[in-house]
Amino acid sequence: MTHRQLVREIARRLPRLKRRDIAEVLAVQHELWLAALAQPEGIITLGDLGKLVVEVQQMQAAGVVGRRQLKRLYLRFRPTARLKRAILEMGNGHAE
Repeated sequence: MTHRQLVREIARRLPRLKRRDIAEVLAVQHELWLAALAQPEGIITLGDLGKLVVEVQQMQAAGVVGRRQLKRLYLRFRPTARLKRAILEMGNGHAE
């Protein structure tokens, strides 16, 4: 779902809100999420969907020039059991 689709769907479900206002709320939400994820070990909990987690791994790299410190970023989404069930029930999941 794109940003535009999300705004359109929210406006359809909540017709008293203007699309401009919905887009502004989503923009603030994105700023807040960006700030939260930029923090060390940033986590955002998305209600009944799951958690978005940023993990930073410090690495030492040795090369011809010398040693240097590298950071590797892992972005992980940890779905809730409810989301996993919904995916499997809708036929979007793969059988194991």
